[in-house]
Amino acid sequence: MENNEMEESEFGELIDLIKQYEDAVQAKQSVFFEEDSFEQIIQFYLDSREFNKAMKVIDSALEQYPFSANFFIKKGEVLANQKYFKEALEVLGEAERLDPNNIGLFLIRADVYLWDGAYILAKEEVERGLAAATENEDFSELYLEMADIWEDQEKYWEVMDNLKLALKYDPENEEALNRLWFCTELTEKFEDSIKFHLALIDERPYSYLAWFNLGHAYAGLKMYDKSIEAFSYVIAIDDTFEPAYTCSGDIRYIEEDYNAALVFYLDAIKLIKPNKDLYLKAAECFEKMGDMGKARGYLRKAIAVDPYFDEAFYRIGETYLSEEKFGKAISSFERAVKLNKENIDYLASLAEAYISIEEGEKALLLFERIFQLDPQNKQNWINLATAYFNVENYRKAFQVLVEAEQKYEGSADIYYIKSVFYFEVGNRHEALINLERGLLLNFEEHVVIFEMEDSLLKDSVVLQVIEQYRPLN
Repeated sequence: MENNEMEESEFGELIDLIKQYEDAVQAKQSVFFEEDSFEQIIQFYLDSREFNKAMKVIDSALEQYPFSANFFIKKGEVLANQKYFKEALEVLGEAERLDPNNIGLFLIRADVYLWDGAYILAKEEVERGLAAATENEDFSELYLEMADIWEDQEKYWEVMDNLKLALKYDPENEEALNRLWFCTELTEKFEDSIKFHLALIDERPYSYLAWFNLGHAYAGLKMYDKSIEAFSYVIAIDDTFEPAYTCSGDIRYIEEDYNAALVFYLDAIKLIKPNKDLYLKAAECFEKMGDMGKARGYLRKAIAVDPYFDEAFYRIGETYLSEEKFGKAISSFERAVKLNKENIDYLASLAEAYISIEEGEKALLLFERIFQLDPQNKQNWINLATAYFNVENYRKAFQVLVEAEQKYEGSADIYYIKSVFYFEVGNRHEALINLERGLLLNFEEHVVIFEMEDSLLKDSVVLQVIEQYRPLN
């Protein structure tokens, strides 16, 4: 709590400083600040990406401190952010003449080369910085910069190596710890991550981010109990660190312990401002536990945070569909589809709801749209054929299935579906021919015909044909 209060106090002081500067500029008064104050104002505008304002402050600072390498470095950074790379390098040359071993110089010049895609020059600049560095913090920052260069080339193993070197010199470097977890996820070097973080924890047992990364590494290996244990240490060290609760909830959800997952999600919700993703996670737990009312309650909380949260509308529809409240399900699915017109899951669920109230034509329009969005998915061919069949457009239904046969040669399920369709229109000859084709290709899949039409279980001819093709054990 004390740290938070200090941070708020420092932020308040910074805002006062910015106001003091802007008031002076507006009044066209001469501005005089200490170097440190100028640096804070410049960084504020840099972080806000207000580059023109940052440059004006730098010019004022250089008028008062013409021999400050730091302000030339900041000027180079602003120019580089605006993609004036040549001008940025010229300004950094001025900084080098004033202070050739300034670590900031190497970091920004490496950034300039990196942003310009000159990876070799960027690496050479970091190496020059490493040769000049004397402080652990400087080494750590330089290895972070090298990690940036490798990451831009998508060489994530090299990124990990440099992040570890950054942590060697500064074990509390939060940026390095956060990025190390991300790289571990990409490379799946979970065993390596466990070994590294256990060693780091031996040195820094109260590093909550090291414990957090360890929890993720265990989760990557599906060692869920150890993962939960690691996250529990994070919470013991910093009980306000929301991601540890959320990740613990995710682990319990994977293990299908929805009640335990919910407890963690609700704890996480208490710690941060209203968050639609956490509300969604809590809702999914209630849904899995069969409490659709409470699930909808949390989904509506999510929508209150983001009225355009299409997934929340979709999940509300799914809860109503499970309760066979088709009208309400359709209303929710339609909202989801309106917000995300190309989401196949949303379209399919809306189509299913329409089928449930015997609105076959509306369902058909949706299956046609799904087919247009993803014609490579065999199931979409089957669904479209079925939709045509349900509205008694038999010619189109069989046409789609014939085209599907050609596209997915050797697929027994298509023949079985065709067989059932022929039985239903009274063409037993074609029905039996297609049944035999399906049995030749994949005998085990023949149960699909009974799932589609259970009356065939009593058809002696069908049963006799199936027995003829039954494999000998």
